[in-house]
Amino acid sequence: MDIGIIGAGAVGLLFAGYLGKRHNVTVYARRKEQMEQLEAHGVIVWREGKKEQTDVETKSLSMLDSRHDLVILAVKGYDLDESLFITIPTEIPLLFLQNGIGHMDLLKTLPHDIVMAASVEHGALKENEHTVLHKGVGVTNIALVRGATGPLQRLLENEDAAFPFEVEDDYEVMLLRKLFINAAINPLTAISGRVNGEMESNPYYNALIGQVYAELLHLYPHMEEVISLEDIKRVCLNTAQNRSSMLKDVENGRMTEIDAILGGLIRKSSPLDIPIIHTLYLLVKGKESAGRHT
Repeated sequence: MDIGIIGAGAVGLLFAGYLGKRHNVTVYARRKEQMEQLEAHGVIVWREGKKEQTDVETKSLSMLDSRHDLVILAVKGYDLDESLFITIPTEIPLLFLQNGIGHMDLLKTLPHDIVMAASVEHGALKENEHTVLHKGVGVTNIALVRGATGPLQRLLENEDAAFPFEVEDDYEVMLLRKLFINAAINPLTAISGRVNGEMESNPYYNALIGQVYAELLHLYPHMEEVISLEDIKRVCLNTAQNRSSMLKDVENGRMTEIDAILGGLIRKSSPLDIPIIHTLYLLVKGKESAGRHT
């Protein structure tokens, strides 16, 4: 396949590094400096102390190629400006990798023939402009929002054992499952400044995870059959040493994904219905604002 990847953060580089070994990959980056680094060095993926290099093409988004068989949107949710899709022909299939449910309405309204969504369970840390650390091997769950399954099936062919894909039937349930995990863990890590594992081992953070889970079930009671509180705590243990992306954004004074993860819940509910989630949202927004103005 000929694949375009928009976004060269940790997840974009991770996908480029693995998919570039089996497909023709073009990475669309924002900055000239990063494009030059990717052209010179390719994408470097470190996993379990071993380094793998993959050559990729790189271009600015204004040079988007209409020949792609698939375009992967690996930018943060807050960068999914609707004007972006004017440049992508409607016959090119789209795959979205964003956290949260902030982009769910957008998926339904785009004019493109084939739209897919994914829930990425890998741990990735961007080390520099062309290097990503694959810190936790997981799975990428993909579900069809609409359209034919052909591009999805081609993506599944000859997949890498270290970078597997799984097909989900219901994209909304898939995204909500990831939302439950992100909503219960990421804001707490961003506020506390601690790694994922401490959200389970510290009894006070552990209790808050339980309260967030209960509030999420209040909004989405059908999800009790899909994801349990123990499932969320298991994610904390399996990623015990990980510093969540939201924590890293706060530490680096960057905008977080709190609006994509909790913002939609806040807008659809009263603070009286989800008081813990509402409080976590305000605390993260406060840290985000303070960090971006120092």
